[in-house]
Amino acid sequence: PTGIQTFTVTDSKGCTAVLTKTLTEPAQLTVTATNGNISCYGGTATICINATGGSAPYTGTGTFTRTAGVHSFTVTDNKGCASVITKTLSQPTPLTVSATNGTISCYGGTATICVNASGGTAPYTGTGTFTRTAGVHSFTVTDSNGCTAIVTKTITQVAPLNVSIN
Repeated sequence: PTGIQTFTVTDSKGCTAVLTKTLTEPAQLTVTATNGNISCYGGTATICINATGGSAPYTGTGTFTRTAGVHSFTVTDNKGCASVITKTLSQPTPLTVSATNGTISCYGGTATICVNASGGTAPYTGTGTFTRTAGVHSFTVTDSNGCTAIVTKTITQVAPLNVSIN
């Protein structure tokens, strides 16, 4: 126990000696963790582990990059005392993009493509209705965290109308 401790030693002849000593202990080892946010599905964030109390220096402190999930960190001081902290990193759902398109009625005409998004972090840019000619068209949608997803649609058209006069 900490505090003032008294020790009495008696030898074989009955002589005694008394020693008084004050015992102290370091402050409790305390570990803290701060973390960033995962912006895009499948991304990473940093977790910063710090310690106070105990007896410095410490092992297990610093900045660590991790994916989504539960992560435990053990910090040990120079006397072997250890403390564990657990942090949970979450991530947004995957940004998904879909597109539907109309058809070109006449050769050389246009059709509309409607681009929609879900998941990620709204609001989105790059969604809406677009008018395009025949061919392959790619659309990139970006969420508010800068995460992107691409959808590609192909618009076909009818063959040209050929007229001949005999």
